[in-house]
Amino acid sequence: MSDCNMDGAKQVACDAIEKARDDLFTVSQNIWSHPEEKFQEHHAHVVLTTFLEKFGFNVEKNFHLPTAFRAVLGDGNIGPHVAVLCEYDALPEIGHACGHNLIAEVGVAAALGVKAAFEYIGKPVGKFTVLGTPAEEGGGGKIDLINAGVFNGVDVSMMAHPATHNEPAVGFLALKTVTVKFLGKAAHASAFPWEGENALDAAVLSYQSVSCLRQQMKPTWRVHGET
Repeated sequence: MSDCNMDGAKQVACDAIEKARDDLFTVSQNIWSHPEEKFQEHHAHVVLTTFLEKFGFNVEKNFHLPTAFRAVLGDGNIGPHVAVLCEYDALPEIGHACGHNLIAEVGVAAALGVKAAFEYIGKPVGKFTVLGTPAEEGGGGKIDLINAGVFNGVDVSMMAHPATHNEPAVGFLALKTVTVKFLGKAAHASAFPWEGENALDAAVLSYQSVSCLRQQMKPTWRVHGET
C-alpha cells in the first residue's frame, strides 16, 4: 500500500469513528450503568453484539463462552491477523472501577475504523478480529479462549486500557499470592515467658526482612504484604 493510500485509510478510519461518536458513547454508558460480574455479562454481550451488527458486522455470539463474541474482517492469508479485545465485566459491589466499559467501547470503535479503512482501500490487507473476552476480573475468560484455540493464527492481539495518562506500551506484572501463617505458643508473659513462642515477633521479623530485600530487587519486581 502506498503512503498516500495509508494516510487516506487512516483518515477514513478516524472519520468513521468520529461519525459514530454518539453511538459509541451510548455503548459505554449502557455497560457502565449495568455492571455485571465475571461470566454474567449478558447485558453487555447484547449491547456490544447489537452495536456491531448495526454497523454491518457478522457476529458470532456466545463464542465458546456464553458471554463471549467474535466478529472478523478480511483474510489472514494475505496479511497479518490482528485481534482487538473487548472487556466488559465489573467488580463485585464496586461496579466498573477499572473502566471495562471504556475498553469495550475502544474495541468496537477500532472495528469500525478498520472496516472503513478496508472499504476505502477496496480490499482487505489482512485479517482483523474484534473479540469479546469476558471475566477479566478473576475469571480467566481469555485463558479459556486460549485453551479453545481462539488465538491460534493471531499475529498480534491488543487492547486499550484507561489510565491517567497516554502511553502506547505499558509493562504489566504477573501476580502470585503466598499466604504465610505464623503459629505461636501461649505462655504467661511475666511468670514463664521462656515457655512461649511469639508469633508476632516472627511475623514482624519476616516483614522487615522482605523490606530490606527490596533494595536488591530488580526495578520490575514488586513485593507487597498485608495482614
